[in-house]
Order: sequence, then structure tokens, then C-alpha cells
Amino acid sequence: MILPALTPIPGHLHKHFLVLRLFLYGTILTITVLFVLRVLFPIIDQSFDFRAPNSSRNTIVDPRTQTDTPRTNGKIEAGGTLIANTAVAGDFSLARVTATLEKKSAVPEQMAFSLRRSYRDFLFPTGQEMNHFPEAALYTKDGTYYALKDDTFYPFVSERAYLSRYPQELALPLDQETLAKYPVSSTWLGFRVGALLSDASGVFIVVSEEEMRPVGSADIFLQLGYSFDDVIAANEEELGVYRRGRIVVLGTPHPDGTVFLDQDTKSYFIIEGATKRPLSGIYRDFLLKETHPIIASSQASTISASCTLMPTLFGGSFTCNVPIAILQKGFGNDFELRINNLDTDIDINALTVSFETSRSDQNMLTLLSQVKQRILSRFGYGNAQ
Repeated sequence: MILPALTPIPGHLHKHFLVLRLFLYGTILTITVLFVLRVLFPIIDQSFDFRAPNSSRNTIVDPRTQTDTPRTNGKIEAGGTLIANTAVAGDFSLARVTATLEKKSAVPEQMAFSLRRSYRDFLFPTGQEMNHFPEAALYTKDGTYYALKDDTFYPFVSERAYLSRYPQELALPLDQETLAKYPVSSTWLGFRVGALLSDASGVFIVVSEEEMRPVGSADIFLQLGYSFDDVIAANEEELGVYRRGRIVVLGTPHPDGTVFLDQDTKSYFIIEGATKRPLSGIYRDFLLKETHPIIASSQASTISASCTLMPTLFGGSFTCNVPIAILQKGFGNDFELRINNLDTDIDINALTVSFETSRSDQNMLTLLSQVKQRILSRFGYGNAQ
């Protein structure tokens, strides 16, 4: 086979050819660098579509008023406030916000946006102090513990389940005559709500008396502030008293019974009924024997970053960039966002917040380490260093 001869480049075109080749190399290099930067320092987009408020694609959640009335229709009155939450893990330098209005919406002359970062539950209003054990009539007989409620004995599924709630000495000896006086329920009592359990399939969080939820990954477990030292390896019987709920992901609220420590004031709190109750006394001391509190910061949670939303060139959308490096990481990955300072009623179609990862050596090394561990795990070397 005879190959066609290459046509030489005319001498007067050599310079143009060299310029074009350098331009091509430069373009390829630029695209490669931008791609690598995007991989190493990703931009995470979180959004809410007010036309489809129940969509599973919404990563901004629970739009509401200051009095917790839902705002899923996107309407905000003049002087009103939209509050919502989203969860993103990482070290971020900038948030880019875009609010798109409905076509028939009035156009405001001013509109403010702000962000603050914490654990969402730590931002709950403060409730009444809790310094004693939950009231209960407790008994024990032949190694089984009971709680007497509504003239019925409820047995604990195991001694460990009982000890996760109460100290041993609070249970009174139960004689056969008293046991025969009331019926024994077929419903077993499990571990304290908020307890962490595990079996071969993973880690679970007890979120109610009847339900536990599996945690999506070890990384999510740690991002939620939990400690693996608190996980109780439960047996089949102990886990069998619960139904399994949805997978816990980043942004899932902590259940009642979660203990927080404010590192700034050294105060302890326990979550109960959408409040954080100051925790003290013998109940605090009991819980801290087996539970590492989630570390939060009251000072960090009051810091906010803000910007003024301005109309875009195409109209119908308002946007602004807000530097958020001041929002400290390490005290929660829940971002509370607010839109307020409106001079007219508006109707929002969609809201998007894009988080730009800080371009730091630490972030790059962290990501490369995660990639390395995933590759090693893929080939059966998950514990390799």
C-alpha cells in the first residue's frame, strides 16, 4: 500500500501554522487545568423548585416563615422572610445565589440574602432545663427490666437497652404478686431514643421508640458529629424491636435524645421536641458516661454572611455572590439561608445556591486522600495507608 505524500506547508504559512498550533496547545492545556480544578475544587449546586415543592430533586429543604409556617409556594410578602436549609460538607470560599421570579411577580427594588452555618438542631430555640431522668416506674425480676405505664408492664428487650436509659439502681425488685397484678405488654422497649446501634450491615440511629434509621456512610456519620465509640453492637433480638426507616443522609435532622456541647459556654443541651433543652445534674452525668456529645459553637452559629440580590441582565432573576470563608467548618454542615428586606410582595419560581470549594492545599490533599482510599478499597486494601 502506497501512502500519499505529505503536502509541505508553504514557507509563508509557517508562522501562521506555529501560532495556530500554540493556540491549540494552549486551549487543550486550559481546558485540562479547568477540568482538574473543577474535580479537585468542585462547585456544589443546591436548589429548590417552588413549582414542584415535593420533588426529591430539591436539595434546599423546608422553606418557611420565621414562625415555621411553610413557604413552599415561593410567595413572600413585603417585609417578610423566607428561611430554608441545605446541607453541604466542605470548606467553601463563596456562595453564588440566584432567585428566579415568576413572570407575573412584582420586581423588588431591594432584596437581601444571608447564610449561617451550624447544626440545624443546635439552632432550635432553647427549652426548659432537663436535670432529671424521664419519669418512669421501673422494676426488675429474674434479669428482666420493666417499665410500668398505664397499668401495664412493658419489658425491656435487654439489660443493655435498659441501661442506655436508666442506672441499674433505679429499678425496684419486682415480686410475683405485683407482676401478676398487671398485664405484661407484648411490645418490647428498646434503647434510648438517640442511641447508636450496629450490626454486620451497618450503623443505625434510634429515632423513636419504634424506628431506627441506617446511616448512609461512615463519612456521613462523622459529618453529623457522631463518634464511633458510642456505637453499641446490638444483637438480632435487640434490633428486632424496631422497624427500619429511611437512610440517614447529610442534612437529616438529629433525633430527640441527641446531646450537644456548646464549646464556647461549656453548656450541654439535649434535643427534644424541636427545642434544645439545657442538660444538667445527674441525668447529664449519666448520659456523658456512655455518650460523646456533638461539639457545637454558639459563637460560630451567630456569624452570618450576606449580600444584596441584584437583577441580572435578562431580567426575572436576581443574583449575588457572598464570601463565606468566615462561616467556620467543624461545627456543623447545615446552612440556614434567609431572604428578606423586601419592599414589595414577590413570587419566587426557583432558588439556587452554588457553593464554591476553597482552593487550598488542605482541600486538595483531602480529596486526593479520599480518591486514594476509594481506589485501595476497590482492590481490597481499604485499611492501607
